[in-house]
Amino acid sequence: MTGGRSAATRARLLATAERLIAEDGVAQVSSRRLGQEAGQANNSAVAYHVGTMAEVILAVLREHGEAMDRIRAAMVDAAEGSTRLRDHVEALVLPTTLHLAELGVPSHYARFAAHVVSDPVLRAPALSVTTSTPVMHRALRAVAAHAGDPADPALFTRSAMARHAIVHTCAEREAELAEGRSGIPGWAETGEILVDGITALLTTSRR
Repeated sequence: MTGGRSAATRARLLATAERLIAEDGVAQVSSRRLGQEAGQANNSAVAYHVGTMAEVILAVLREHGEAMDRIRAAMVDAAEGSTRLRDHVEALVLPTTLHLAELGVPSHYARFAAHVVSDPVLRAPALSVTTSTPVMHRALRAVAAHAGDPADPALFTRSAMARHAIVHTCAEREAELAEGRSGIPGWAETGEILVDGITALLTTSRR
């Protein structure tokens, strides 16, 4: 029972951190505030169950990353052998929008991730966590192999632009959905728009 309660408390802390950072940003969420918002009377609850705030944030990224990688693995396998850049971009992009769709409305992860990767201290470790899994390596290598010369500095810049497009477009769409705005694309359409745009962006680097 103790282990179950501890796991439940940890899960509640991570979910609360995700929501608070999505709504208020990284700088506004301390360990003390997180513990209080998660219903923990003990001020050391966050440190005991997870660790520092940086460790909390990276734990949230890992949990969502694992969920997206489960989707991505099948898509990377399906795209293997294809000569179409778009097929490989789909395997890179769509797991994110499919996962966000699974979370329902409202969700908080896209806005959380946007705040985290914009933080000057957390950016590097966050990108390491989200891009260093074996499945993500396969997806990134496949896109790079079909997008042109990897030594091309323009391709490097366009790849960074693609990453920003995924992160921040998803964050804006998540906020719009949470606000109940009408007439905006859902996650399926958002994914297709991102795939089309990123494919065009990377193809341009070969001209």
